[in-house]
Amino acid sequence: MGLAEALINLPQSERGGEIAQRGFDYQTCWALSQMLEYELDGKNYVFIFEYHDDVLILDDEDSPKDLTFAQVKTSESHWTAYDLRKSTKAKPTSIIGKLFIHHKNFFEYSPKLLFVTNASFNLCENNGGKSSFSATEVKIEHQVGFKQAIKEQVMLEDASIDLSFLRFVQSSLSLDDHITHIKGKLCDFLSKKYGDQTTLSVHVLAALLEKECRNKSKIKSADIIDFKDLISRKGFSTQAFNGVLDSLNTSNSFKPDWEMAKTVFNDLSKTPFQLIPLQATFSRVCIDLNQSTKNPSNVYLEHAISLHDISGINLDLKLYVTEVMIKIDALCPDYTMALTSRKKECIVVYSIVQKLLEEGEK
Repeated sequence: MGLAEALINLPQSERGGEIAQRGFDYQTCWALSQMLEYELDGKNYVFIFEYHDDVLILDDEDSPKDLTFAQVKTSESHWTAYDLRKSTKAKPTSIIGKLFIHHKNFFEYSPKLLFVTNASFNLCENNGGKSSFSATEVKIEHQVGFKQAIKEQVMLEDASIDLSFLRFVQSSLSLDDHITHIKGKLCDFLSKKYGDQTTLSVHVLAALLEKECRNKSKIKSADIIDFKDLISRKGFSTQAFNGVLDSLNTSNSFKPDWEMAKTVFNDLSKTPFQLIPLQATFSRVCIDLNQSTKNPSNVYLEHAISLHDISGINLDLKLYVTEVMIKIDALCPDYTMALTSRKKECIVVYSIVQKLLEEGEK
């Protein structure tokens, strides 16, 4: 049986998490941070959420050969060996036990096992501050305890238990502010991938990736028909990730930029010395307008677009810009103080360019 077929046909251990409504939580942030690393390293990948485990990682969406099962858990305190191997009447299979069920079921494919967390571990004699280490590096007594738990909970013989397949990872993502952290990683990723030329918004990209991952995690495993269905409905692949980037880049190609706005400002008789601060303000306006949350710049733009009048623009551009600003200030007096006059002027110019681009697409 091939790996793709095995992933569909072999029964899963209990998976209740996929039904829960998920936000941009720690598990998703960790998976996204790994995707960014894979992207920069040029690796092919598929991350599948809430299928067999918290995160299942494959090396290909058509003919996978390598697989990794990852449990991603958070904790307010460090992890002990007992925490990892303990079982109760309510939860008869421990964290270690659940991971080695995968090893038992998929033994012929040599699966890698990961336990990922924000917290530190109290397992090794001296791991030198390592954030990632093999289960074979922990204290011998802990290795003995792990093997005993696996033997009892998974029904594996000693000869079949190989702890070298398991790694412990303390993620660098903070528990309380992991969303901000992942946005920082996205910013670094975009800089490395596109350099200083990118106009992609980190906030918009993060929101789109969050939405995609959340939707994937909510698909019920019982609804999956075959491997192709699994990849398309619950998986997030190299192609899917780059598809999000491409869609944003395409969208941005139809958005006003400074070179377009500069033409309008030239028609407004702005001098080269006036253009320098205007360019800086226009860049800040673009950042504001790319945010998914509503802000004064977004609201001001909505009004500017609603007041758009091509005949007024052609008749007297300078008068048109001034009158639109006066009208919006009258409609929204709160923004008289919230936005500077230079920012208001940039937003009105932005609206003019945007409407011209829209007309050009028709």
